[in-house]
Amino acid sequence: MAQSELAHRSNNFDFIRIVAATSVLVSHHFALAKLPEPLVLQFQTLGGYGVFIFFSISGFLVAQSWQRDPSLVRFTYRRLLRIWPGMLCVLILCAFLLGPAVTTLSLKEYFLNELTWTYFKTMLFQVQPFLQGVFPDSAVPYIPNGVLWTIPIEVHCYGYLAILGVIGVLRWRWVLLAATAALAVYYYGYHDAENVFRAGGGRVHEIEFATFFFSGVLLHYFREIWSSWNRIIPSFLVVMTAFLLLFQNDHQLIAVFLFTPFFFVVLGNLSFPIMRRFGRFGDMSYGIYIYAFPVQQTLFWLWGESISFNTSLALALTITGLLAWISWHLIEQPALRLKPRTPKRIMAGE
Repeated sequence: MAQSELAHRSNNFDFIRIVAATSVLVSHHFALAKLPEPLVLQFQTLGGYGVFIFFSISGFLVAQSWQRDPSLVRFTYRRLLRIWPGMLCVLILCAFLLGPAVTTLSLKEYFLNELTWTYFKTMLFQVQPFLQGVFPDSAVPYIPNGVLWTIPIEVHCYGYLAILGVIGVLRWRWVLLAATAALAVYYYGYHDAENVFRAGGGRVHEIEFATFFFSGVLLHYFREIWSSWNRIIPSFLVVMTAFLLLFQNDHQLIAVFLFTPFFFVVLGNLSFPIMRRFGRFGDMSYGIYIYAFPVQQTLFWLWGESISFNTSLALALTITGLLAWISWHLIEQPALRLKPRTPKRIMAGE
């Protein structure tokens, strides 16, 4: 698996991202149905694990993008074009279509309410998730979209990477390794012996997701260790052995941290016929991620327990998939065509 293959579009990343986004949808469906969310590896919710996968893959691919063109301006522009258009659309739909349709307030009260307008703070990556009177009886009341809080953390990770790139740390990968290891130790310190979060709120999640993100970054900068066929199997055996030993000795968190980024980044760089074909439909993972929650909230608002869990889940998957397809083809993909090109002199230098 040569370096040229790593950047090739014919890989498994689209499939993995769609599976990760769908796992978040499924996990949240349990929560919104007021049922316990399914767990992965005994301690992490299915949706939470899907987010770990997202951040791991994102770290790898965004680091690849930075190394290909280490321009702060172009890097920032590319990242915003990926995040902003889809997010703006879902915010408008939630605030100006869904909100007025389901709120317990009058339309005048709703549009005069401060929360209706501060809801758009999310565009500045300052999440204000509430809309007054919207879904008051839900398991997650007044929050039409319960996933948007993770996007500012993703953007912060982009910023941290760019800062490290600008000051030259990314040229010293062993320093990057030491910093990521320190971050992982700090993150682990926020958990007690039963792997339960201590008090810390959003800060804990930022540390948590950044740890997985920079693990993906490390996998890019140390890719020669695993990015050839004669090294994949030995590398996998080492990681798998460490995972099993740690997991069996009640160190589940460290085990998951070591295994998840490596497994899904390596799997993403491979190319299996069934998995790589998902790329034909476009990258719908972002659309699935940002549209699923409002769709699910609406379904439970409309029918509650009058339809079965499986029926509502099937409807959520279908409607969300359709919205994600529309979002990709009408909003996200056209926006990405505006991305600045990498200057030819930089491409030639590579």
